[in-house]
Amino acid sequence: MPEEDKKNLNNTFKKKAGGSAKKKRENARVHVPGINASLPTVSDIQSILKIFAADPQINLKMKKYSLFNHWPEIVGKEIADKTAPLKIFKTTLYVSVTTPTWANELSMMSRQLIDRINAFTGENSITELRFKI
Repeated sequence: MPEEDKKNLNNTFKKKAGGSAKKKRENARVHVPGINASLPTVSDIQSILKIFAADPQINLKMKKYSLFNHWPEIVGKEIADKTAPLKIFKTTLYVSVTTPTWANELSMMSRQLIDRINAFTGENSITELRFKI
């Protein structure tokens, strides 16, 4: 390729590229062949997340499911060492327990544990505990 053509080609790319790399990342839109619409930008996604976080129902669910990450804080270290939350179905929390003895002991304490969990979530989101060995 002649030297003059290379210069013209480089200049064409520079003109099309224009703007800072950061600005391009923030405003980048991905185009999918055959689809006219483009995906949202980073700022669009941030706006959407703010809207969802402001919704009280979603906020409650986030708080309810955060008990999985805060289990030792809620039930205490001794109980957390022998148990782990497995899943929430409706208002029932399923908890894995290391031994049948612990399952029996915790079932007798279930009202206290439910009160601690609900105090953490700020709502009566859990009404029953089920222990699985």
